[in-house]
Amino acid sequence: MMVSPYIQQIHDWKIREIVLGFLESKALFEKYYGGTKASKIIPFNVLRKLCDSLYEIKENHHLIFRKMIDPKKQTFEVANKFTPNESEINSMNTIGLLFHKVMVARELKYVIDYYEEDTRHYQESLTSLKSHLIRINDLLKQGINDLKVMLKGLKGNIYLTTYFLENPEFCSSQFDEKLSDLLGIVSKQDGLEKALVDAARFYQESGWIEKSRKMCDRCLEINPENSEVLELLHHLEP
Repeated sequence: MMVSPYIQQIHDWKIREIVLGFLESKALFEKYYGGTKASKIIPFNVLRKLCDSLYEIKENHHLIFRKMIDPKKQTFEVANKFTPNESEINSMNTIGLLFHKVMVARELKYVIDYYEEDTRHYQESLTSLKSHLIRINDLLKQGINDLKVMLKGLKGNIYLTTYFLENPEFCSSQFDEKLSDLLGIVSKQDGLEKALVDAARFYQESGWIEKSRKMCDRCLEINPENSEVLELLHHLEP
C-alpha cells in the first residue's frame, strides 16, 4: 500500500516532535525523581504533564505509522501510512507502556493526596506509587536506547540535525552521547562541520536568514576557509 503524500511530507518533522517530546519528558521526570531512597514524591501536576506529553508522542506515532492489529501475526491496520520496522515497533511499545505506567502513577498520586492521607491504605498506595516510579525510570532509559537504534535508520533528517545543533548540551545529556556522535546518527554526512553546512543551507532555503548566519558562523569557527559557507554567506548579504 502506498504511503500518502501528506504522510511522506510530515514524516521527518513528526519524528523530530517524537524525539523532542520524549527528551523533554525524560528531563522533566528526572528533575523530580530522586530514586528509591528519596522521600520526595513527584507532584501530581508533573505526572499529569508527563501523561499529556507521552499521549502526544503516541498520537504522533499513530499519525505516521500503521497500528499493529495482531502482534503475534505481525499484521497491521490498512492505512496509507508507513509500516514500522522492528526498531520503530520497539520504540512505540516502550512509549506506550511508559504512558500507561505514568497514567497509573498519576492516579495513585491523586488518591494519596486527596483521599488516603492518614488512612490504613496510605502506605499500600505509597508503596505501589514508588514501584511505578521505579518502573517509569527504567522505561525512560529503555526508551532512549530504543530511539538511538530507531534513528540509525533515519539518516538525513534535517529537522533532527538542526534540533541537535540548536540544543547540543540538552540533547547530549539526555542521550548520554557527544554531539558529534548524535549527528553521526541522523546526518547525511559525517562531522560537525558538514552538519552545520547542511543546517545553514536548510535555514537559508526556508527563509530563516538569522539562523542560517548563526550556523555559518559556527562552521567558520571550525574552518574559516570553508568555501561552501563563504559562498552561502555571500548570498545571505542584504
